[in-house]
Amino acid sequence: MSKLMISVAGIRGIVGDSLTPDVIVRYVSAYSRLMNKGTIVVGRDSRLSGKAISNLICSILNMCGRDVIDIDIATTPTVAMAIQLYEAAGGIAITASHNPVEWNALKFMDDKTLFLNEMQGEQLHYLLTENRFIYETYDKIGSTKLEIDESRKYHIQKILDIPYINKSDIRKRAFKVAIDCVNGAGSVILPVLLQDLGCSVTKINCEPNGIFPHGAEPLPENLGEICSIMEKGNFDIGMVVDPDSDRLALISENGDPLGEEYTLAMAVDLILSKKISDIAINVSTSRATEDIARKYGCNTFRTKVGEINVSTVMLEKGLTIGGEGNGGVILPEIHPGRDALIGAAIILQYLTEKEKFVSEIFAELPAYQIVKDKVSVEGINFDAKANIIIENTEKESIDLTDGIKINGIEDWVQLRKSNTEPIVRIFAEAKTREAALNLVKKYKDMILE
Repeated sequence: MSKLMISVAGIRGIVGDSLTPDVIVRYVSAYSRLMNKGTIVVGRDSRLSGKAISNLICSILNMCGRDVIDIDIATTPTVAMAIQLYEAAGGIAITASHNPVEWNALKFMDDKTLFLNEMQGEQLHYLLTENRFIYETYDKIGSTKLEIDESRKYHIQKILDIPYINKSDIRKRAFKVAIDCVNGAGSVILPVLLQDLGCSVTKINCEPNGIFPHGAEPLPENLGEICSIMEKGNFDIGMVVDPDSDRLALISENGDPLGEEYTLAMAVDLILSKKISDIAINVSTSRATEDIARKYGCNTFRTKVGEINVSTVMLEKGLTIGGEGNGGVILPEIHPGRDALIGAAIILQYLTEKEKFVSEIFAELPAYQIVKDKVSVEGINFDAKANIIIENTEKESIDLTDGIKINGIEDWVQLRKSNTEPIVRIFAEAKTREAALNLVKKYKDMILE
């Protein structure tokens, strides 16, 4: 049996194995007890298990006395926007993001559209441990209302109203855009947004049937189909999202993947050109984004990996733009979470103002190469190895915000131990791919010695 993966924000597992009805009942009941009184929004990505899990969740919330607004297939950021629209007490996004089709997950949001923070996560697990659930009598059971179109329309309209975006200018450009939504939730909304912005859209894998035609994470190795189509066609840009559309990857007009990191870098460049603000990114995000902020005289705050960590700092410090290097753009003026659709609109504005090909713009950005790898530490005392690494590294180079990050003049490497698997993730960035690969190898060898 696989292990249920538990975080402060929710749970993730293989359906019918670690993610079972009894697990869902307990977690949703605890979540309902944790949230303030009011309606709960429920939305899901397109996975085959999504509808059954959604029906179960809605019924549990009804039994807890909650009214539910079911927005059916929806991106995770659309769930957040629906919480705003209906002034709900919270929301549950049913999505395992980039995990394979046999996985699913529950992501819990509060009334501010934020994922649960560490304190709320601790409270949730206390309620679970104590079995402190409340179910209502027959006359106080809640009801479920199916609502699909209004939340999508609201989400799109809020994006079109972003003050940094000029809709008429973008529409005049009549961009030709190829998109790959991996048959996920983005299929039902990304084409509509792009068409509203005057784009001619070529849709690839945009049937929301939950059958992923390739690896669901928008990494270069999974983008062969759209890259091939773009090489043979006449396009301005390619856009790829993950199944719940909170991450956006870009492809140049030549069919070359730019890497997720540069989605955020471009978005930051556009926003800071219009409004000066410090930014927040996680410790694993490329220096390219930090370099761009420095160009505008702005500081960069680094946080632990995880959307809630970045969002919290952004809200506390009143920052305008930030996000994570996995293609996750955060614009708190709309909502404080990653949103591929916001990213798409910002990128089109960026292209409109630059009046250059994507490949030309990319060539002008700070140039870095990131390599992401992992190593099994089963049977290895990694903590002891970590202490040795720390002891043999200059103190001023070490950042212990999240795992061990060692900063060099032109490179960095980060070691992060997984909370759910016996592995250590090793990320390295340098000016060349060869240098980044060498850094990864160096520390992988140190761990395995």
